[in-house]
Amino acid sequence: MRRTVGALALAALLVACGCARKPEPRPRLLIFGLDCATWTILGPMIEAGEVPTIARLTREGSYGILKSVPPVQSPPVWTTIATGVLPARHGITDFVAKVPGTDRVVPVSSNLRRVKAFWNILSENGISVGIVGWWPSWPAEEVNGFMVTDRAWPVAMSDGGVPLGTSRGIIDDIEIPEFPGRTWPDSLFESFRPFIVLEKDVGPVELDRFFSDSQRVDPVSDFYVRWVYARDRSFAEAGRAFWERRRPDVYALYLNGIDVAQHYFWGYQRDLGFTVNDKNHRLYGEVVRNFYRYADRVIASHLERAPEDVTVLIVSDHGFETKGDLRQAWERGEEIRTLEGAKDVPWDHAVDGVIIVSGPGIRKGFRIEEASVTDVTPTILAYCGLPAARDIDGHPLEAIFEPEFLKRHPISFTDTYETGAARADTIPRETPMDEAAKERLKSLGYLGK
Repeated sequence: MRRTVGALALAALLVACGCARKPEPRPRLLIFGLDCATWTILGPMIEAGEVPTIARLTREGSYGILKSVPPVQSPPVWTTIATGVLPARHGITDFVAKVPGTDRVVPVSSNLRRVKAFWNILSENGISVGIVGWWPSWPAEEVNGFMVTDRAWPVAMSDGGVPLGTSRGIIDDIEIPEFPGRTWPDSLFESFRPFIVLEKDVGPVELDRFFSDSQRVDPVSDFYVRWVYARDRSFAEAGRAFWERRRPDVYALYLNGIDVAQHYFWGYQRDLGFTVNDKNHRLYGEVVRNFYRYADRVIASHLERAPEDVTVLIVSDHGFETKGDLRQAWERGEEIRTLEGAKDVPWDHAVDGVIIVSGPGIRKGFRIEEASVTDVTPTILAYCGLPAARDIDGHPLEAIFEPEFLKRHPISFTDTYETGAARADTIPRETPMDEAAKERLKSLGYLGK
């Protein structure tokens, strides 16, 4: 009893003299990567109250344009977002890479990345992470937490409606090919497997949430929505379940649906000035916005059980736009070709993407100016109380933080986090899904036919 009383007295004395300080709370950060999100669509939807969760986060936080970097393509730019380093330095410069000594090209794999991602740096500094669906993240890396890579979802698309990279058994079942590295730890894939939604599993009720009318006769348009929704739903539902069970300090979820919807359905939007007949407008005019609405619901579902002190970061790798000069030629019936997507329609990726940051320590109603995709990782490090590195291309977005936050967590720098041997090798990894993934990229115009 004397020891207990003595300890309490000592603790009271330490508090009274200011010698004992309450430990800083662990960072709590939810990151949502919305591929190709653009303020052109998101801004009016916020004003109309159609994405209430994103609207609230924007209103209560800091927001602005996030400038992309060339090449304006998803794998290079998402790797820049994850590292703070430009593609020429981090090593992911295209959708595909050539296998040395062969004529084969395969989708890029994470081992080609030459520098550390934010999840490596956080893990090495005792901060737990959960990474879900990031492009490209396969093969999974050992982290302090968990990782579900972009290749964990097993199907892609084909014109005939049969998921490529899979085979149909004699009873018309889908057989999922097995290969390592889909998750970290590898055993986590068995927990992910029940969340896998295949293209064939998406029924008419779910499809009707994206199309404006159920009287559709074009199976190809249906299939584009089916496969990307199946992918996003698989990662979103699994990610939320794993996040709730494991509660990592920093969690990141990537969603692909907005990008795919805009590539295929951008030209059905009358409010963007396109001439669309009544039938096509009724069928397809809301597909793009319905994928924004779905992303809003995914974010809301994560926040339902999130602690009050969580901070939310929403980013896109680039935006999307109508190319005015190409549109004029297109409307005259001339043959055109876009630069990034290599499509024969006058809409494509744009440099201006989206960033929204909201939560404790973040300024409310603040418009972010001159932000780059290179600034995301150093800003994540600053929020987590770690120094930014001088050898990366981006800088912390110091202006988004409230003065009191900066007093407690002043921005600091270290020379580098790149210690030891070089990370990457030059041989892209191969999987049974490679041909399927390339077919999907061809359908989007990213690879030649």
